[in-house]
Amino acid sequence: MFENVGGGEILLILLVILIFFGPKKIPELAQSLGKGIRKFNDAKAGIETQVKTAMKEPLEALTGAKDGFEQSLRTAAAPLHAELNLPQNLIPQAPQPVAPAQPIAPETQPRIPETSAVTPETPTTTPAPLASTPATSAATPTAIPERSVTPIPDREA
Repeated sequence: MFENVGGGEILLILLVILIFFGPKKIPELAQSLGKGIRKFNDAKAGIETQVKTAMKEPLEALTGAKDGFEQSLRTAAAPLHAELNLPQNLIPQAPQPVAPAQPIAPETQPRIPETSAVTPETPTTTPAPLASTPATSAATPTAIPERSVTPIPDREA
């Protein structure tokens, strides 16, 4: 929307603001604008915190309910497994909690230059040189055949 505003246009806008509000009112306007932006950012951060908290509590409750259900299912199935004499490898075990993997910081990842990445599957070949003269181009299969040119006779009036 404002991508084509140049220096002259900005100067004209500032001049109109100076004439319209006066030199004494501009600092007050800038201060109230800064306070408004600060309040907006604080409100935005508060809403983000509330949404994250609101999403975290039900997720923890669901995870706890799932773990409790799995545990009660195992205790209920244990007598059935013993009665059926199932081998131990067929009885489902409780999964061990796994720590979440920490992402690797971009600064510590190895850098591979994209221009020098050559894999063994891609052979490196150089293109065949093109013929530069008609005499040498006749020997190559990609040569352009020479054409005979007939001159146009001059018209006499």
